Amino acid sequence: MKSRVTSLRITAPDGTRTVHELTEPRTRIGRAAVGNEPELSLDPDPQRLVSRVHCVVEQVEGSWTVTDNASHNGTLLRRAGETVRVLGTSELRHGDTILVLGHITEDGQAEYWRLTFDDPFRTVSGLSHLVPPAPRPDPYLVYDWVQMRVIRVEGEERTQVDGLSPQAHRLIRYLADLSRKNNGSPVACSHAELVQMLWGRPEEWPPGRTYDESNLRNVVNNARKRIERDPSKPRLLLTERNIGYRLVVRTEDAEARA
Repeated sequence: MKSRVTSLRITAPDGTRTVHELTEPRTRIGRAAVGNEPELSLDPDPQRLVSRVHCVVEQVEGSWTVTDNASHNGTLLRRAGETVRVLGTSELRHGDTILVLGHITEDGQAEYWRLTFDDPFRTVSGLSHLVPPAPRPDPYLVYDWVQMRVIRVEGEERTQVDGLSPQAHRLIRYLADLSRKNNGSPVACSHAELVQMLWGRPEEWPPGRTYDESNLRNVVNNARKRIERDPSKPRLLLTERNIGYRLVVRTEDAEARA
């Protein structure tokens, strides 16, 4: 017999399937960690791609919504074959699928947690807040959130960047998101913040293992080899002396080109 409880049908990146019933009006979705237990944990997450509270699904005035919680890697929403990034809060309809990045393969392919909204009462209200932003003028780098691609732009030439390691991709994705939150202006991010983004807090490191600026520099060098014409003279991933790094980037969500 079909359940009469609104649920999320979950498919993990490895194909494992589970169901989470939305028995409460608010469900936090994220990564379980010391001092943090979301109602729905997306585990395992060895690459630390899921934020502690990545997004929130809740019922507001009779409608179910999903809200991205300023997550590092963003929240996507797929409906009727079209995928867009959730910017703020979006209403959910029966059959919508929430996508949360769960794994980056060695060749740079994205694998997602897929959370399909199963509403036995068939929510049909309109979609609010899911209008893609207008395209922005060509920058040096653009980041395609839906396809998870890095694109180098030089004049009229657009070249997809391939061969990024998972950590280098995470670094670019993180800096691209900081730029987006800063109205498209590049943000200088400290060494300490980037080390924590890539490897977590010291108390979460494996016993006897430490990470510092030299480890971060290796990731930066890997990224530069792929995105720069001349890695010895970087124009895109810039060093901010005594601070950290800054990425010359503007984010292009791919909805307009999908």
